[in-house]
Amino acid sequence: MKKFRIGIWDHCRYVTNFLKPYDEMARHLERMRKWGVTLTDIYLVEVISLDDYCRAAANCGMEVEARITPAWSSPAIVNRTLPETEWQRMEKSLGIRLAGPCGNREDNRDLFLAAAEKLAQEFKGRIASLHLDFIRNDNALTLLDFPCQCDCCRALNKRFFGTEILSPEMRKDPAVLCKLAALRCKNIRKTVEGMRTIADANSLRLTIAARANYVNSADITVPPVWGLGPAVLEGQDWAEWADDGLIDELFPMNYHTELELFESVLKDHLRLLGKKAWTMLFPGVGVQSSMGENSPEAVAERLQMLKNANLPGAMLFNKSNIYDERFCQVIKAYCGE
Repeated sequence: MKKFRIGIWDHCRYVTNFLKPYDEMARHLERMRKWGVTLTDIYLVEVISLDDYCRAAANCGMEVEARITPAWSSPAIVNRTLPETEWQRMEKSLGIRLAGPCGNREDNRDLFLAAAEKLAQEFKGRIASLHLDFIRNDNALTLLDFPCQCDCCRALNKRFFGTEILSPEMRKDPAVLCKLAALRCKNIRKTVEGMRTIADANSLRLTIAARANYVNSADITVPPVWGLGPAVLEGQDWAEWADDGLIDELFPMNYHTELELFESVLKDHLRLLGKKAWTMLFPGVGVQSSMGENSPEAVAERLQMLKNANLPGAMLFNKSNIYDERFCQVIKAYCGE
């Protein structure tokens, strides 16, 4: 019977001794490995010491993926740029200021690729994969009303639309929206292509935390979620990347707490990937996330659904990083160890 791989997204939030984190890392990873987890995906922004983390994982037989984002790579990364009046308008309407890295910028891409190459070379043989997170532009819902106004985006607007700042009427024009999405997808793809080259040169897999809503999947569009895409509108055309062999494994963040929504989104992913899903699709399942909490029984329902679809495994997301024994029993039951 085909083995079902269960991995975890980790942030080291269980570590209290930041000066000497190894022991706490080792205890956590040894415990999760005992229950059957074989892959840990560590967020480099919060890892404290990747050297200690890799040693702890190696000592208990776990593979490590290094989870990187453009913002991680350099303090010089340029985020979405808006006048203060627009930030205030966003905050008034959405309750937040979302200012992630602008994916249209070549300088952002160069900084990210340089940092990723340095990481891959330094930890070659110790990490199994580069894992790409936030390989997109800011949340699609905010992009519609608050598109970036950095110098790069203004220049693109001037060339293609004849004006640096798009009016509300222009932002509703289907042709304008189509071209904006195409530009975002083109520029984000260049980043993924560069990462593919780095991964191949260092014998690493390339994986991605993908937006669950690709184009028109079921979604939630109220705070604090503000939508799970659509990925293509944000420049993250992960179905095309899968078709073209740019990524090895896909982890869509399908954290829905309503089973019907989870199943609907999963069916969309199976349709998009076809037979490739059987080897590369590892859906993200939420234990505790911004979308809410799933009980151990709910997590088991989702894992059973993935097994029934003949998928190779799943990734678990728990923002506390701590799994009590009830969840560990579920992991043990489904990972086949």
